[in-house]
Amino acid sequence: MGAKAAPPDLKPQWFQILLALADRDLHGYAIMKEVLERTEGRMRLWPGMLYGSLKRMTEAGLIVEIEPRRAADDDMDRRYYRITRFGKKCLSDEARRLAEYVAAARAKRVLGKGKPA
Repeated sequence: MGAKAAPPDLKPQWFQILLALADRDLHGYAIMKEVLERTEGRMRLWPGMLYGSLKRMTEAGLIVEIEPRRAADDDMDRRYYRITRFGKKCLSDEARRLAEYVAAARAKRVLGKGKPA
């Protein structure tokens, strides 16, 4: 199935891909679009980066490719992906790690006490 232990720090694009898949299965273009919108254009997953990441993330056991679906108004065959239990654990671990960084920045008054990150 892939790796046994969580990567120490997920690459930013892997974190964003897992976050996109956290609550639903998506095809590659939908992942790309969600990440672009959520990051307000700060992270653009070009096709080469996206599909290379999806391949490596599948090999690492973070996601799986699932049976393709075709919407009635879509004539394209799309590859759909689902986060695995291991992927959810890695996503959670990474989000916790990042939250600790934000807490440290708040403690140093870099962000302010009550302001969102």
